[in-house]
Amino acid sequence: MKSFTFTRDQVVQILTSLIADELVRRHARYTESLMHSGWEASTPLGDGGVEMTPEQRNGCAARAAELFGFDAQALIEGEARCIGDWADVLQSQAEEELTSFTFYPHTQTGEAATRHSADVIFQDAAAVASLFAGRRRVVSMVAPHALLGLTSVVVAPNLQRIPVLDARTKSPDELSALLAFGDLVVATPTLWRYLAETLPTIPSNVVALSYGETLTMDLAQKLRQRGLGALRELYGSTETGVVAWRDSQSEPFVLFDHWKREGEALIRNRPDGQTAITIPMDEVTWEGKQSFRLGGRRDGAVQIGAVNVYPSQIADVIAKHPAIVSCSVRLSRRPGQLDRLIADMVVHTDVQPDEDMAWEVDEWCRGQLRPAERPRIYRFVSSD
Repeated sequence: MKSFTFTRDQVVQILTSLIADELVRRHARYTESLMHSGWEASTPLGDGGVEMTPEQRNGCAARAAELFGFDAQALIEGEARCIGDWADVLQSQAEEELTSFTFYPHTQTGEAATRHSADVIFQDAAAVASLFAGRRRVVSMVAPHALLGLTSVVVAPNLQRIPVLDARTKSPDELSALLAFGDLVVATPTLWRYLAETLPTIPSNVVALSYGETLTMDLAQKLRQRGLGALRELYGSTETGVVAWRDSQSEPFVLFDHWKREGEALIRNRPDGQTAITIPMDEVTWEGKQSFRLGGRRDGAVQIGAVNVYPSQIADVIAKHPAIVSCSVRLSRRPGQLDRLIADMVVHTDVQPDEDMAWEVDEWCRGQLRPAERPRIYRFVSSD
C-alpha cells in the first residue's frame, strides 16, 4: 500500500518513543520522558546515546520492524550506529510496500500485540483528519508509536497536509510561546490537567484533542476558562482502532461513519469490504444507534495517565515482596487532581510497618512495575 508517506523525521520520532517503551516493557529499564523525547536521528544506539546492550538493541530492532510489518533482519544485521540509520531503513521499506502495523497496548508486560492492516489505519486516520478542519498546525504532546498516537499526530495530519510540531520536551512557558492561532494540541487528560494549571497563556482559536482516558467535566471547564476552543475527544483502543468522538464532555460519543451498532456489539466496515465484530472494552449506555456514554472497564482496568493498569495484578506483584502477606490496590479519584493508586498492605508479624518499610516497598516496586502501575500511597492495614 502506497497511501502512507512518512518523512525521515517522523520515523525518527516514532522510533524514539518506541525504543523507550520497549526498554521498559521487556527490559525493566525506564527512561524519563524528557530524555527519550529529546533523542534525535543522530543519537547513538549504543555508547553516548541510548546505551543499549546487544540484547536490548536486538529487541528494539525487532519491535521497530514489527510495528511496520517488516522483517527485523535488516535492522539487526545492519551497521546502524544511530537512530537515524534505523529510520532510513524503515522509511525506505515503507516506501516500497506497507501492508500492516502491529501495536502493543499501554499495559503490563505480557499483553499480546494487535496487528491491523494498513488500510484500516488509513481509514481511522481519515476519520480523525475530518476533525482537523480549519487547523493550521498540530502540536503533539503524545507518543507517536502507539495506535492512537500514530493516527492522530502522524497519519491524519499528513492527510490534511498540516505540519506537526513535537512539543513533548517543551516547558509550559516554551509551549505557551509556541502556540499560535489555529493550532490543534494533542495531549492526554493527565497532560491537559497539568497544562491547565501551568500554561501562562493560550492564544485564541486553539483546539484541544484528547484521548486515552476520560476528559472529565471539571477539567473541560477549567480548560475552557483558560481560553481553549473546542475540546475534542477520541474513543478507541489498540485492539479496536479509533471508534468514536465527541466535541463536548456533556454530550455522548458518536461513532465514526465506518462503525455501526448491532445489539451490544460494534461492527466495523473495513475498507476491503469485510466487516469485523467487537465488544467494547468499556461498559456503554447507548443513546440511539450511533451515540453512547461510557461506563467503567469490563476487565477491571483503570487508567493512570492514559495507561490502562490492573489493580488486582499490581496487588499480586506487591504481595510477592518478602515482607508482605497480602495486598489490595485501589484507585483514588480526587476532583481537580490526578488520579492515583493506593496500596493497602498486610505485613508479616515480625516486620515493623513504618515509613522506612513503605520506602523499601516503593523502591522494590520500581524494579517490578512500570511507572503508571506504581502506587503513590502505601498503607499498612491489619489482617482483620
